[in-house]
Amino acid sequence: MTLRQLHGRPVTEDVSDLSDWLRTLDDCPAITVTQPLSCADHGDEPATWFYVEADPAAGVARVRCLGCGRARHLLDSEKNWTYPPTWQCGNCRHSIAEVVTGGHESGGGVDWVAVAVRCVECGSVSGVTDAVVPAEAPIGQVFGRTAAIR
Repeated sequence: MTLRQLHGRPVTEDVSDLSDWLRTLDDCPAITVTQPLSCADHGDEPATWFYVEADPAAGVARVRCLGCGRARHLLDSEKNWTYPPTWQCGNCRHSIAEVVTGGHESGGGVDWVAVAVRCVECGSVSGVTDAVVPAEAPIGQVFGRTAAIR
């Protein structure tokens, strides 16, 4: 994992480093599975850049594909939506991110998920929200029907 600090914030080089960063989080259930998000509506090369809206207090999030504008909600976020602002990098103020969901596996699925973003401009990473999953779900079902947004 390539992780360094810039202005006191963690910075990574690519989305796989963001997955590794999620696995190092403390004071939460262990992240045992991660899934980078992509939008499959773009032919052979899925889109991986998103606008992100998230409210950590309410445990809601949705992503909007930069390529096609299609939005997907995290778990039950749509029915509990709080209209949070669009995420903005705390380092450079850019608002386009790569997104990874991480989950704590329990039994046949995940019982807790965390959502992390990586700024595509400067590489700064941060967590944007987490949520308890009431009925254990496969990590691929965290955003809409599948982590590869369709």
